[in-house]
Amino acid sequence: MVSQTTSVAERMMKSLSRKTCHYLPRVGLIPALVMVVALLVPQQVVGQIIARKAEAVTLKSGLRDMLQSVGAKSLKKVTVTVGREESASLMTARGVKLEGAYTVYKGVGSDGEEIGTVVMVDEAGKEGPLQLVVAFTPTGEIYDMGFTIFGEDRGKPALSWPFLKQFIGKDSEQELVVGKGIDAITGATWTSNSVAAAVRKAVVLFDEFVKKNG
Repeated sequence: MVSQTTSVAERMMKSLSRKTCHYLPRVGLIPALVMVVALLVPQQVVGQIIARKAEAVTLKSGLRDMLQSVGAKSLKKVTVTVGREESASLMTARGVKLEGAYTVYKGVGSDGEEIGTVVMVDEAGKEGPLQLVVAFTPTGEIYDMGFTIFGEDRGKPALSWPFLKQFIGKDSEQELVVGKGIDAITGATWTSNSVAAAVRKAVVLFDEFVKKNG
C-alpha cells in the first residue's frame, strides 16, 4: 500500500513543471504532496447564495443565507445615519449621494469576531423601487448580493447570476460603473445603472461607517 501511494505521488510530482517543483519544500514526500494538491485544486468561494437565486428574497432568508451560512452565530443590527455635512463630503470625495438612515447587519461568530456584514440600500429603478442587500467580508470584498424588493419588469434579468456575478469579489478599489468593468443588461440599461449605483452606495457605507469604525 505504501509503495503504491509512493508511486502515485511520484507520478504527480513528475507531471508538474520544473518551476512549480522548485518551490516545493524538501521536507519529505507527504508534505510536498499536500502542497501539490493545494496547487491543483481550486479554492472554494463562500457566499454567492442569494446572487444565484434569480429572485427577490425576504430579509430573514437573505440574512440567513448571507451570514449564518458562512458561520455567523448571532446578528447585530446597526443603524448608520449620514448627516448633511457628511453627505456633501462623501459626494465630493466618493461621488456617491448618501443621506439619512441605513441599516447594517453584522454577523458574529462563536468567538465574537465579525464574519461578514450585510448593508441594505434603496435605489429607484425605472419602473419601481429596488432594495438591495450586499454582503461584505471583514476586509471589504463583496461575497454575495441580492434583492429584498425588486420593482422592475423589463429589468428582471438584473436578478440573474450572469449580471450579479460581475460585482462578486469587488471592493472600493473598483469603480463599479456600467461601461467600466460592469456590462449592462441588453434592453435594461436603466436597471443596470440603478443596481450599480446601489452597490456603490453599499460599498461607501461599508468603507466609511463599518470598516473604519471597526
